[in-house]
Amino acid sequence: MVALSTVRFGKRNDEVKEIQAALIAVGIHIPAGVTGFFGEQTKAAYAKWQRMLGLTGSAADGFPGCSSLAQLGARVGFAVECRHPGAIAKSSVRFSKNSSVATDEATARAFAERACDLAGAPRSWVTGVANGANLLTLIFRESSYRPNAVNQADVNATGSVQSDGAKLNCSRGYAQVIPATFADNHQAGTSDRIYDPVANIAAAINYIWRRYGDISRVQQANPHRDPAPY
Repeated sequence: MVALSTVRFGKRNDEVKEIQAALIAVGIHIPAGVTGFFGEQTKAAYAKWQRMLGLTGSAADGFPGCSSLAQLGARVGFAVECRHPGAIAKSSVRFSKNSSVATDEATARAFAERACDLAGAPRSWVTGVANGANLLTLIFRESSYRPNAVNQADVNATGSVQSDGAKLNCSRGYAQVIPATFADNHQAGTSDRIYDPVANIAAAINYIWRRYGDISRVQQANPHRDPAPY
């Protein structure tokens, strides 16, 4: 079993070794061989695997996602776990709001930095990676820095009404995650309250790791591109 959360760029562990061995097994050369470190060589090799799958552009940049990793596992014989290790049951998600939390960029930045530290993302995600994508842009576009924001108008607004007055599946909080996404990507050591700023942002970070592989691939986080759902 290989957990997607353990095979990120910059990680060093036995599961990275398994991915490297798998890439070599499907005919992709890694100059340094099986080292257990996910550096530039492994990123380049994984990008070749993504291109072998027919992916192009930013979808083939060497950052593993659930689908491409699962397909690699199917080729060489290992299973993939895409849920975050800290995942909780959807029924565990609580809907109490944080009425006293400030709504400004400086406060959002502090929460985002704490969430990055807990989720293992570099703090460069907060203010901008190479192409400018950053969590502050994503949070502002999603909630205007309002930790109690809830979207009761989009396609997710379904299900029974909860204690916060919104339907079960509504997007909530700083990063506007839905309860199912919050539960599947919950960061161990954070609150089970979807409106909790650090827990909400950390779950969004884990979701980004899982779906995109890196924040640089998230259009909603890129201030140089038009807003788009993520």
